[in-house]
Amino acid sequence: MRKTRFTLICPAPEAFRVTRQRPRPSRRMRVFRFCMLGPLCVAASAPDYVETTIVDENVEPLDLDCDTDVVGVSFMTFNAPRAYEIGDAFRARGKTVFFGGYHPTLMPEEAIQHCDAVCIGDAEANLPRMFDDLRNGKLEEFYSERAPELVRRPVDTTLIRQKDYATSSVVQATRGCNMRCEFCSVTAFYQHTLRCRPLTDVLEQIKAAPGRDLLFMDDNIAADSRYAKALFRAMAPLKKRWFSQVPVSVARDAEMLRLMKASGCRAVFVGLESLSQESLTEAAKGFNRADEYRAAVERFHAHGIGVIGAFVVGFDHDTPEVFDRTAAFLREANVDVLQLTILTPFPGTPLYRRMSDAGRMADLDWGHYDFGHVVFRPRNMTAGELQAGHDAVLADFYSWRSILRRALGQAFYLRPSQIWLGFVVGVGYRYKLRKVGHCLKAHRLARSHELEARPWVEASH
Repeated sequence: MRKTRFTLICPAPEAFRVTRQRPRPSRRMRVFRFCMLGPLCVAASAPDYVETTIVDENVEPLDLDCDTDVVGVSFMTFNAPRAYEIGDAFRARGKTVFFGGYHPTLMPEEAIQHCDAVCIGDAEANLPRMFDDLRNGKLEEFYSERAPELVRRPVDTTLIRQKDYATSSVVQATRGCNMRCEFCSVTAFYQHTLRCRPLTDVLEQIKAAPGRDLLFMDDNIAADSRYAKALFRAMAPLKKRWFSQVPVSVARDAEMLRLMKASGCRAVFVGLESLSQESLTEAAKGFNRADEYRAAVERFHAHGIGVIGAFVVGFDHDTPEVFDRTAAFLREANVDVLQLTILTPFPGTPLYRRMSDAGRMADLDWGHYDFGHVVFRPRNMTAGELQAGHDAVLADFYSWRSILRRALGQAFYLRPSQIWLGFVVGVGYRYKLRKVGHCLKAHRLARSHELEARPWVEASH
């Protein structure tokens, strides 16, 4: 029997989408493109009679007339408009369309208007049944079985163009997060749960990974402290260099830091979120202690670990002074890389429900839910002030002067390879920010005035 041809698509926003008219992906964006572990896991979850092709619009053009039987589209909220466009186009051509990912899981009733079936939650638990039901002529609209455990399925990295990604050595040891941060779609998607893969499976995959550099695609690899420490102890002899996401609280644990260093940790992504303890409490992240941040960064640096600091602006306790305060902290604490986002109430999160109930949602164009647009009514500043302040902090942090100053300072606590990586990331951020039209240019003030005059539309979803 002929195999079912399955085309799995990763949509991209227009600014970064590769098309036939723009056929080459930007090399400067490569540092932000990691091996497509999510789509590879989806492909590995399909039944044996399914033959999968992966198309990532960030690196290659999509052919709407491709020869396929089933189309799958996995996407987050900011890519929903493009995903719906793709779904509608393929359905008009008589193809069956599956949707999955964060946005379809959290907004299934909306998503089903543009596809034939929605995978709610993990693909491993639902995709085999979706294909079997399609083959047997009884496809349902919604599939929402939750996978009880993480079972290792070997992924086929030949399904992607590996040269277009920063690394193909990507592992996931844990999935989900057991925290309840108000704004986080990860906790909403996984329903505040954390699952850990068997250590033997993870270590086997790490040993088989090519090269020394390794990226853990975990939302919080240290959420289970005992599991993380056991993993790091076992990794020490493997001589890998790894990167992942951890909570700032690990900086209080001397044993954890020692094990991270011994196991080859080179940099961590840390959700600091805010310098205001009131804002942290507001976001249900009061377990972060803002007064400990500077010491935490110093402890990471003392162990040769770079810090990618994530901050959010726009909380209800934020006033316009938050921007200068954040910029000063970033300089004084020697944060190595910055991810600064505007507070975004994603569908399905407690924050979205709170804002919607209060009539504060002002923009329901999902394409603006990219962390760089103001989509709600701020409480203690105008939308223009929030947008301009966000842009100004990024412009300051990623100015050439700041990038070079950081590189010189990092010579005292990071290795040359880490300093070079930080420089490359800084250059990549400059390109990305120019591409999406945020900061770095004098148009920032004009953008502020434009937002001030923008008529807010009362809306709820």
